[in-house]
Amino acid sequence: MKVHQVKTRLVNTYVIEYPDRLLVMDVAVRCHRYVLGFIEQELKRDIDDVVLVTCSHDDPDHMGGLRRLATLCNAEIAIPHHAGALRSKFSGDPTGFIIRAVTALREGLRARMWTMYFNPKRGRSARKKPRYEGRKGLRRLAKGVKQRHRISGNETLPGFDDWQIIHTPGHSWDSCCFYHEDSGSLLSGDTLLGSAKQNKVVVPSIYANASQMEQSLATLRKLNIKTVYPGHGSVISGNVSF
Repeated sequence: MKVHQVKTRLVNTYVIEYPDRLLVMDVAVRCHRYVLGFIEQELKRDIDDVVLVTCSHDDPDHMGGLRRLATLCNAEIAIPHHAGALRSKFSGDPTGFIIRAVTALREGLRARMWTMYFNPKRGRSARKKPRYEGRKGLRRLAKGVKQRHRISGNETLPGFDDWQIIHTPGHSWDSCCFYHEDSGSLLSGDTLLGSAKQNKVVVPSIYANASQMEQSLATLRKLNIKTVYPGHGSVISGNVSF
């Protein structure tokens, strides 16, 4: 099993490679062809090797490109149980929508947000990466997704029993991480981020519930994590204390 990071315009996508199949996690809106370009041109694999596409939560920069990628690959989709379910989110965290809006506004006023998301150099760099150009027609897309799964904590990913699903509310009520015990790998979404400058794992500044976030971090601290693959920032190995 190998985990490959694909840095797109908005998020880190991860392609988990096995000899006979591929798993893809987190695909931003309008970034699916860059992920497929990586699979085809960098990994030298057929895109039909993708059998499952999943996401850590339902923000557009993590879930927005899932359906298009899955339909082009004829793959199945696995979505967190609470993703896109407003009633469920409100029930699980009634004040989360307000707090998340406030923390997002606060973060949006910081210079680093503009550097990360609105820097034109970042966009130009992303557009230079390999891009999949096949299957442009909508005929295959019209067929829809092969199969949808709703996933919950304490389960494993469909078809990938070596990846444990961990419900980690805090950034959002539907947030999940995926843990591979044998390698100590954690796909953290926005629950943990990676700072190359500090060479360490950091907690996100945008969150819906600080108390739930701390509980989720306490859950993750019990795991034997050797490498964190974050939704944003750099992959961090060794120094994974948080």
